[in-house]
Order: sequence, then C-alpha cells, then structure tokens
Amino acid sequence: MNKTITALLALIVLAGLLIIAQMNGLLDLNIGGKKPGYQNKGKLDVVCDLDVSKPTDNLAQPFETTRVTMPAQFDFDENTGWYTGEYTISMNRKGTLHVQDDLLKVSRPALFKRHGLIITGEHFTLNRRNGEFKQWLDLDGGKRLDLIAGRCKRTTNAPF
Repeated sequence: MNKTITALLALIVLAGLLIIAQMNGLLDLNIGGKKPGYQNKGKLDVVCDLDVSKPTDNLAQPFETTRVTMPAQFDFDENTGWYTGEYTISMNRKGTLHVQDDLLKVSRPALFKRHGLIITGEHFTLNRRNGEFKQWLDLDGGKRLDLIAGRCKRTTNAPF
C-alpha cells in the first residue's frame, strides 16, 4: 500500500512541476494541438537583451563580447523589420520580413568591406515561441559570421 501511495504522490508532484513549467514558458506541451495565435498584422515592438560578439582587428583574434539591450521592430503590414546595433538593419535601412510560423526573419542584401572581408548580406531572426534573437552576416564565398544572440520580449508584455 505504501508503494502505491508513494508512486501516486510522485506522479502528482511530477504533474504539478510540468504544469508550472508550461505556465512559465519553460516547457511547451502544445496541449490541444493548436498553434499559438501570433500577431501577424501591425507592428511588433520588442526589447532584446543580447550578447554582441564583434571582431577586433581580424577574424583570427578572439571576438570582443559585450552585453547590450536593443530594440527591434517588425512591421507586418509593410513586410519590413529593423534593429539597432553594430552592423544594422536600421530604421532608415530596413530589411525585408519573412514570416515562417514561429520564426520572423529579416534580411537585406549588402555590399561593404569590414575586417578584410566583403559582407554580402545582413540577417536577423526572432523565434516567437521562445524569444530567441540571432543576427549574422553573409560573407563573400558563402561563409556566415554569427555576431549577436540573446532573448527578446514584447514591450507590451503580451505574447508574440
């Protein structure tokens, strides 16, 4: 009898932990099988806590890493987006927004030289499921240089 009660209590505690994790966004059980209802009209404003890694003299050196807070915006009506940063798709030079379910991807062709490399494209993404932000540059020769990563939250504290 004691083993049955212990097993039942362990299951209740486990279920409680799963419910708490689901409510805090640490776990997505997708109960009911529905996709989240994301905003796909108007503008989405977010604030991001990011780790920025940037080369100092060349790509062989260790990158200088700093922690910064940056805004970003996605305009679903205009299909554009921007963020502020070192290499930026800025408010004045917006990128093209592509919506792929949970992922918002903004990209813009580029052609400039930095650190001895030709940069051919700028990109950033926001995963609306977990708030993950990533930014990278396309380099000549098909290479990719990841520079920024972190997490974002809506300025209104509503779901994405």
